[in-house]
Amino acid sequence: MSCAPSKGAETHRPISTCKASGTRGWGRALLLGLLALLSWPVAGSTEEAPYRSGFFALTVPGDPPCAVGVWYPTRADENTWRAGFFEVSAARDAAVAPGRFRLILLSHGSGADEFHHLDWTAYLARHGFIVAAIRHVGDSFDDVSGRGSDVQLTGRPWQARQTLDAVLSDPRLREAIDADRIGMVGYSSGGYTTLTTIGGRPDYGLWGVHCQAHPEDDELCPPDGSWVPPRITRPGWALPPPDTRIKAAVVMAPAGILFDAKGLSGATVPVRIYRAENDRLVRNAWNADAVAALLPRQPEVATVPGDHFVFLVPCPAELAARVPEACHDAAGIDRSAIHRRIAAELVDFFDRTLGPAHQAATP
Repeated sequence: MSCAPSKGAETHRPISTCKASGTRGWGRALLLGLLALLSWPVAGSTEEAPYRSGFFALTVPGDPPCAVGVWYPTRADENTWRAGFFEVSAARDAAVAPGRFRLILLSHGSGADEFHHLDWTAYLARHGFIVAAIRHVGDSFDDVSGRGSDVQLTGRPWQARQTLDAVLSDPRLREAIDADRIGMVGYSSGGYTTLTTIGGRPDYGLWGVHCQAHPEDDELCPPDGSWVPPRITRPGWALPPPDTRIKAAVVMAPAGILFDAKGLSGATVPVRIYRAENDRLVRNAWNADAVAALLPRQPEVATVPGDHFVFLVPCPAELAARVPEACHDAAGIDRSAIHRRIAAELVDFFDRTLGPAHQAATP
């Protein structure tokens, strides 16, 4: 199975998992794609921690291949390098620190990329995790061709599975990863990807049911009510089986309208859910809150101030001037402080569910 599906006839009008086909929904989709394009990497803090952050790029073979960013613990000094609007602190292609580390798979939101949560990936690396962040084929800033189709809905879970296979077999990492301690984090569409990967089985027909019941959901439903199923480019293409290698998961503002209780009955690993208090894009009542109520194992649920985009990395001033809707938070919302809190909570959650880090070496 390649990292992306083979090409086939498109039989339906496109509808995005995270964006409606109406003007407002697609406008936000393009906005998020622009944000991803402009914010390719972002600076990471060099706070006192057991390790420093290393980084290398990995390509998962496929048609086309998947780009993956890998952050990992290293003893090498971090280099500061600039890309786009940002200065990045990471030791490029440095040796992985001795030891065996927990692995976290990261799935970004629709129209973003592997760098969109760089503050968390670097923080996790400095605290004893290897993080593999996927750039999803057909649903990233540089390729939206699969949005609203099986490339997005079925392809994302396949890409997650194939990325995990590739990372576990990579000669730079295979001796450094504790394969019994693997977790996953997903934001927005990445939340859907994560739920599907850990055992959720989506029902695409639930999308239409949701839109009929809630036409006021003008981000996920067409304003004229003319919902049609997602495009099918590869008839008969099935989801991968649940990936039992993943032992715990975190989902942030997950796109959840495609799941019911039966569909989530197989998602039994520990889950932590983050919801944005004023999420107007992927609204809590029909997504994060519904997922929390339907999971067979009671999840941890945390609420942070702000809107849907608060989970994206803080924007530097020049970028914020270009894409204010995704970068500017309401008065009193400190996105940097929220991210510091979440980063620490990610370490705590995975310490408790995957087991704590082994004795850390002195930097």
